[in-house]
Amino acid sequence: MRLGPIRTPTPLARSPRGLWLIPTLGALCWSGLALAQGSLYRWVDDNGAVHYTDSVPAAESKQGHTKLSEQGVHTEEVAPAPTEAELQKAKEAERLRQEEERRAAARKEADARLLSRYRTAEEVELTRDGKLAGVNALIQVKRDLIRSNQERRLKLETRKKKALQSGKPLPPELENDIAQTESKIRANYAAIIDLEHQKDAIRQEFRGILRHYLKLRRLPVPTESTEGETLVDVQNLVTCTGMAECSRYWEQAMTYVRKHSEAKTEILGPGLLIAIQEDDKEEQTFTLTWTQAAADRPVHLYLDLQCKNKQTGSLTCVDTSANAVEEGFQAAVTQN
Repeated sequence: MRLGPIRTPTPLARSPRGLWLIPTLGALCWSGLALAQGSLYRWVDDNGAVHYTDSVPAAESKQGHTKLSEQGVHTEEVAPAPTEAELQKAKEAERLRQEEERRAAARKEADARLLSRYRTAEEVELTRDGKLAGVNALIQVKRDLIRSNQERRLKLETRKKKALQSGKPLPPELENDIAQTESKIRANYAAIIDLEHQKDAIRQEFRGILRHYLKLRRLPVPTESTEGETLVDVQNLVTCTGMAECSRYWEQAMTYVRKHSEAKTEILGPGLLIAIQEDDKEEQTFTLTWTQAAADRPVHLYLDLQCKNKQTGSLTCVDTSANAVEEGFQAAVTQN
């Protein structure tokens, strides 16, 4: 049996929980009549009219309803069906919860691997030093290649001077050989700069690893000011952007090298200056390069000093004052 709609003569009140309250005793009479036939449901349509029926229409089932007892007291509340927006919000909340659980599990697994890999903090530092040593070995390989190409470029310079003295144009193969040799020198210095950045990345990575490891072991974590090793400030490297700024820096860099090197031999090429000075004990080679990985990347101006002892062949600079030229390069070039 289905009862028709009953409109109450007085305004309906709404409870704090959003349930419609039965305002009249007459409504309870209707509930008793309906209960004689079976279950009674109370629901409100979209227009605010209260209905008491033995079933909830399918079209209204999503709006929520109340099931009443024989005494007219509600015994079961069916909340309105969630809206599409609420369903999407709940779905997103569940996704975020599951994602956080996955991240937490991954962190726990990573912490376990870290503790099993290193028994002490000293082992963390030894691993870091090993990686840095590997990068330093690659840098030395690049420096050896640079030295070899510098020597080749010197020989080519001798041939170039002889050709110019003859009044004849430079042979194309000589020009090509010079260009390729200079390109190799610049490329190897660009690789050295990248490797120096790799060293900084290793230091930063292991700084974080060490601090996290100490926390997991519940050991004192040093502050930044007392942590010891800091990132290398490469004083013989200048980074710039924009042709105007970089060109100005390049001119200042060449002036700086020429002022401090007292070179007897100078080789100048595109993005390259090689200045060689020597005395009875050693030969010092200052190499200034302009390198850029791509048009949208920064320009690197890099000054390198290489020494060679004439008696022992050692590559360690005897005249330590030459090192001061490298150390003062960055400040001198970037000054206004």
